[in-house]
Amino acid sequence: MEPTAKRSSLDNAEKASTHVASAAEMQLDPAVIKKLKFKADFILLPILTIAYLLNSLDRSNLSNAYTAGIAKDLNLVGNQYNQVLTYYQIPFIAFGPIMTMCTKWFGARYNMAGMLLVFGAASFATAWTKNFHQLIACRVIVGAGESGFLASVVFYLSTWYTRKELSSRIGIFYAALVGSSAFGGLLAYGMFQIKGGSYYTWSYLFMLEGGLTMLWAVGVFFLLPSDIQSAWFLTPAEKEMAQLRLEVDSVKQPEVSTSVAWKESLSEFKTPHPWIRFVIAFVCGTMLTSNANFLAMIVARLGFGTVKTNLYTVAPALTGAVFLVAWCKSSDRFQDRGFHAAAAAVVSLIGYIILASINTSNTAVLYFAMFLCTIGAYPTTPIGSAWLVSNLPNLNSRALLSGLYIAIANCSGLLTSNIYITHEAPRYITAISVNIGMCAAAIVICTSYSTWMRWENRKRNRLQGDSVVAGADPAVAVLSTEDPRFRFNP
Repeated sequence: MEPTAKRSSLDNAEKASTHVASAAEMQLDPAVIKKLKFKADFILLPILTIAYLLNSLDRSNLSNAYTAGIAKDLNLVGNQYNQVLTYYQIPFIAFGPIMTMCTKWFGARYNMAGMLLVFGAASFATAWTKNFHQLIACRVIVGAGESGFLASVVFYLSTWYTRKELSSRIGIFYAALVGSSAFGGLLAYGMFQIKGGSYYTWSYLFMLEGGLTMLWAVGVFFLLPSDIQSAWFLTPAEKEMAQLRLEVDSVKQPEVSTSVAWKESLSEFKTPHPWIRFVIAFVCGTMLTSNANFLAMIVARLGFGTVKTNLYTVAPALTGAVFLVAWCKSSDRFQDRGFHAAAAAVVSLIGYIILASINTSNTAVLYFAMFLCTIGAYPTTPIGSAWLVSNLPNLNSRALLSGLYIAIANCSGLLTSNIYITHEAPRYITAISVNIGMCAAAIVICTSYSTWMRWENRKRNRLQGDSVVAGADPAVAVLSTEDPRFRFNP
């Protein structure tokens, strides 16, 4: 009996050893990792990037329509154009966290497709507006539909990619926002060539962009998986690999991915981190929203006509897209968030200082300054989003705070929609002064917060040793930044 029991014990130990070895081997298998990331990069990212491109076009097309005379055609007076922008921001901010949690509850496939359909239809309907109140109604629906889209995508990507990979992927996705300024300018240029007919010139722009959005909503519904386990393009082994590598990266996923534990969701508020991140979100959001929504109006300072003004927005936007991807790639390469965000803010600060100090007659220097403003404004928000989710190991906290982070960033729209004062055109000195202040604040806050994270990581290493890292044991989840095993991604 004793030899038999001993032999059975050895067999069980051997099986356990084989299981652990195979798991470790799978974790380290570069072929599986490469194939998994290749599929995610070339299936998920294009679907989401096109969706967000259309989202951004529907958000910023009002700025293009403004240059084509929508304010005059709808008899907008005084600050009514700014009021339209403000009314858009209210549901855009209020519903953001709720819509992001809905993505976790119902799945990305259903929620994102639904959001695309709603704001696409409202944008399409804008083509038939006849007055101030109808325009407000359409923009409020657009704002509600778009409210949680960005945060949902950031959260969704964080359930597919590790902390070391996230910034560059979010950067590629965010490039769609920059590209929308370029692509939107080209579309506006083309649509504004349509003359005559029973519609206003700008109406054709809303018809095209809203129609494309509704069409792509159908594509998202059929192509986008709600999570890893429902991914139609992954093999069972790749699904297991995707799950394992996230667990090693300190993201222990719940067995029922649609459940929400509110106690866990709110746990981060016991620390100062959410409040610091919300300040960063508002500051960087002001820089981004100001540039995205008013680039065409700023370019109008050069003194060109409507068509040429929209065409001249293309080059700064495309240059900004290239630098955005490169900046985020560098952020992942050096595993740094705060210093990269601060460096981008420095570039934007230089651009706004030039705009504030150079006379409007010096068009070449002014145009160069707009390149700097765009190049610096866009990397701060995607890097900030990656900074947020890579320092939230708990998925419930991540879903809630992603929505709140973007909602706070969107609050900046309430500010930016009222700082471009009509009678200050073409210098817009109030807007430029506010952006200078926000750039300076971003530099100070991001640098200080990143420096503190590095200090805290060194402190934890001294107490526990460098070998203790987040997610070292996939069986034991790291669910809080207060867990001594957690290391910040600075």
